[in-house]
This record gives sequence, C-alpha cells and structure tokens, in this order.
Amino acid sequence: MGTLINTGLEQINSGTSGIKATSSTSSAATSSTSSAAMGTIASGVISGLTDIATGFINASRTKNTYKFNSAMGQLQADFNAAMVKSQGDFNASMAELQGNLNATMAKLQGRMIRLSADVQIKDIRQKAQSLYSTQRAGYAKAGVKMEGSPVAVMIDSLREAELDAIYAQINADYNVGLTETQADIYNLEAGTQARIYKTEAGTQAGIYQTEAQNKANINKMQGKSAQYDAMTNAFKSILNMGVKTYARG
Repeated sequence: MGTLINTGLEQINSGTSGIKATSSTSSAATSSTSSAAMGTIASGVISGLTDIATGFINASRTKNTYKFNSAMGQLQADFNAAMVKSQGDFNASMAELQGNLNATMAKLQGRMIRLSADVQIKDIRQKAQSLYSTQRAGYAKAGVKMEGSPVAVMIDSLREAELDAIYAQINADYNVGLTETQADIYNLEAGTQARIYKTEAGTQAGIYQTEAQNKANINKMQGKSAQYDAMTNAFKSILNMGVKTYARG
C-alpha cells in the first residue's frame, strides 16, 4: 500500500514538472514572436514615415521649380515687352522723322515756288515798265502827242503785263497751297503711322505679359497640385501603416 502511494506521488510530481516545462517553453516562444512583430511594425512605421517625408520634400521641390519657372517666364515676358515697346517707339520716331522731313521738303518746295513767282512777277512788271518808257520816248521823239491810239497801245501793254503778273501770282498761290497741303498730309500720315507702331507694340507687349501670367497661373496650380498629391499620399501611407500595424498586432 505504501509502495502504491509512493508510486502515485512520483507520477504526479513528474506530470507537474512536465507541465511547468511546457509552460516555460510556450512563454519563451510567445516573447520571441512579440519581439519579431514589434520589429516588423517599427520597420513599417519607419518606411511609411520615410515615404511621407520624401513625398513632402519632392512636393516642395516641385513647387519651387514651378515658382522658378514662373519667375523666369515673367522675366522673359518683361524683356520681350520692353524690346517690342522699344522697337515700336523707334519705328514711331522714324515715321515721325520721315514725315517731318517730307513735310519740310514740301514746304521748302512751296517757298521755292513763291520765290520763283516773285522773281517772275517782278520781271514782268519791269519789262512792262521798260516797254512803256521806250514807247513813250519813241512817241515823243516822233512828235506824237500822248493821246488817242498811242496812249491806248501803251495802256494795253501795261494791262497785259499786269494780267501776266496776276496769273503768275495766282499760279504760285495754287502751287504753294498744294505743297502746304502735302506737308500736312505727310505730318498726318507720320502721326498715324507712329500711333499704329506704338499701338501694335503695346498690344504685343500685353500679349507677352498675358502669356506669362497664364503660364504663372498654370505653374501655381501645378505647384498646389503637387502639394495636394503629397498630402494625399501621406494620408494613404498613414492608413496603410495603421492597417499593417493592426494586422501584425
């Protein structure tokens, strides 16, 4: 009986020791599994944070690139606008200069016509006076009285000469008027052409500025889009981190 009791106690003690050994082994395995899981989770978190940081860095670089492109585009537009305005001003100045030159030449031509007419009129009257004096001396030498037909002839000669002088004056006035009108036309055309050059230059400069502004707006929108994409990707990375962490936990 004593032997049976001793044998039973030994079996119980042996079973208890086996249970304790199994429990110890299970705890060690669980601890090892938990450490591996935590390492995997930490690795995933670091990878996710790295992706987020990289996304924001790339977004910042992209935004700065678009800003630089906008600034360079505006600088180029300012340069082009300045050049086209300068060219327009130069062309306008040249048009005005040419118009003034043509007008001056036309006025000078009018003065020459006036001077030529004055000389012609003076010559007509001088010749008429000389003829009158010659006729009068001839009549006096011949003993012809200064009355009747001789006087009529002399008066007719003077009248014809004066008519020639008047005609020369009228013709000169007409031609001088034409040159003055032409001078005004030259000035008008020059002023009109100058305004056209300046208007075209201003329009083209405005086009350059508008194009630059449109490109700047596009670059700004693309920069903002890059930022939004970075934020979206960061949010996705955070969600993926949470899902993976929950699954591994």
